[in-house]
Amino acid sequence: MKKLLALIIFFSQLLFSQTRDDDYEIYSLILTQRLELGNKSEKEKIVLIEQFMDEFDGNYEILDHKTDTITKSDLSMLYSMTYKDTTFLKRIIKEKDLRNVITQLTSDKSEHPKIKSELLEKPLIEIKSITDRKFSSYFGRYRSLRKAWKRIERKYGTNKVVEFSQVNYKGQFAATYYGIHCGSLCGSGSIVIFEMIKGKWKILTEINLWVS
Repeated sequence: MKKLLALIIFFSQLLFSQTRDDDYEIYSLILTQRLELGNKSEKEKIVLIEQFMDEFDGNYEILDHKTDTITKSDLSMLYSMTYKDTTFLKRIIKEKDLRNVITQLTSDKSEHPKIKSELLEKPLIEIKSITDRKFSSYFGRYRSLRKAWKRIERKYGTNKVVEFSQVNYKGQFAATYYGIHCGSLCGSGSIVIFEMIKGKWKILTEINLWVS
């Protein structure tokens, strides 16, 4: 019995470690491929919100998580939100896991993990962590957005503030939300869908939720 319990604990820890490694691989791909950070000759700085606090209040649904159907209106909306990615639209009609990885992410109201910035740093990417509360404190009720962003840039040496949600997995697919804030009229937020191909995570598509 003790041996069985030890094996269960071992495999649970192994699975957790693999999932965590996958999480950070996925976050890194967003930084380098979607945000194109760390690709220049000089080091770039970003601020990372260490724990995502869902400003959508758990309600950034794209597909109805209560049913396993996709409607014409869903497809029409996704056509616009994925920048006319018709290949993705054809696949989401046919592949249940692809639909489910999106609905899981957008309907899961569990607490998002704290992200360790040191696991994301690269030779040309310097990351400073900030709490969501601290970030929000720069934008007091009567403060100007322009002055708030100037304070952030003075403090951290950058105006790029990034946040990540948890990563959800289904079959060979993964999905996560990221937001980039870079000024009063600068920023966007998207869900990125990944697919495991030959042992590596590849970006399949991006579903834009907001832009400013």
